[in-house]
Amino acid sequence: MNVTEKVAPLESTPAGDEREQDFTRHLRRAGELIGAQRLPEGELEILKGLALSPRDLRALKLLALVRFKLGRLAEAREVYRTAHEVAPEDAAVRLNLGLIALKLDWFEEAISELESATRLSPEDQRGWSYLGYAYARTGAKARAAAAFRRAGQADVAAEIERAAPVTGLAAALAPDPIAPRPEGPVGSPAEIAAEQASATGYAFSHLYSDSPAAARTRDGVLRLSVIGETHVRQSALLAAAGEVRIGEARRRRRGRLTDELLGPLDDLFVRCQGEGEMWLTVPPRGRGLVALSLEQDVLYLREERVVAFDGDVVWESGRVPWDGLPLLQFRGTGRVVADAGRHDVVALRVLEGKAMTVARARLLGWLGRVVVQSLREPTGDNPLPHVTCEGEGVLLLSKVAE
Repeated sequence: MNVTEKVAPLESTPAGDEREQDFTRHLRRAGELIGAQRLPEGELEILKGLALSPRDLRALKLLALVRFKLGRLAEAREVYRTAHEVAPEDAAVRLNLGLIALKLDWFEEAISELESATRLSPEDQRGWSYLGYAYARTGAKARAAAAFRRAGQADVAAEIERAAPVTGLAAALAPDPIAPRPEGPVGSPAEIAAEQASATGYAFSHLYSDSPAAARTRDGVLRLSVIGETHVRQSALLAAAGEVRIGEARRRRRGRLTDELLGPLDDLFVRCQGEGEMWLTVPPRGRGLVALSLEQDVLYLREERVVAFDGDVVWESGRVPWDGLPLLQFRGTGRVVADAGRHDVVALRVLEGKAMTVARARLLGWLGRVVVQSLREPTGDNPLPHVTCEGEGVLLLSKVAE
């Protein structure tokens, strides 16, 4: 699931209505717990709030979102259906119902819900893009191409019309529910106004082609809304606003922080804490930035290509065995910003039982259960020019060697 949003705290409720004050207190507490990734506790606070106001749309949306993040899709669907009864014309609710149906492979239901979402909000390109995926999964190529064009993805539409084998691609790219758009101070997602995609979707969208995963950054700058803790490379941090404190970042090994600074001395990471916004600029290589959201994924990236990551992901430092290539490993749920524009990357599948050899200089990282190591233990200081990759997953390779 590509849900990486944080929940903004509630504004204060005017005194006078004790029941409303209790409701507000429970949802405010829920927002704090969800922001700290304490989802079960956050769910309990939402339920306490709903006991006071069972038809509150904000609380229903937030509960559905939490249950989705916990992997309880059927329960999330039922809550969204209740939210639909409360607000039949809410496009975000219909969109999320459609996306849950996609996740469950209920494609006809997904089409019905997403068609309704696009009727209610025809300007939302995300709805058209997701509807395109749903059409593609049912073999309705003409409708899929038309939907992708409405989403501003003309190259994907053209690929479908050329009768390319897009069914598997659509399955890999099928997006996950997004957070409901806020109607008040509760449930406001942290939006990334830049290129973003699920890690799986990004990898598969680059298989043998340059299909875009999402919109591009604006003028070479990525805007990142943050709550909690975020690590950012110094050379990429253009500005920060709000209550954001910046300090040293330390390397993590085997689940523990060390005294070693994270990153090379000429381009260290900084540790940013608080709530606000950041603007990241494209690093000197100028390839572009992509914000990848992880949902229980395992992602390895060359340390030098990692630009930022937030506190929700579990991360550690490491190296390629027998080689020494510095890596950062990410797993769980959260966001990772990488220096990897869409024209720079190609992805290749690694199949179980079939080893693959790739140029070390082109290896950006990999997604999934892949074991990467040098061809043999080097006898000198220089690493070998190639590495072997075994297991099952997707390699991310650079078209331009380092």
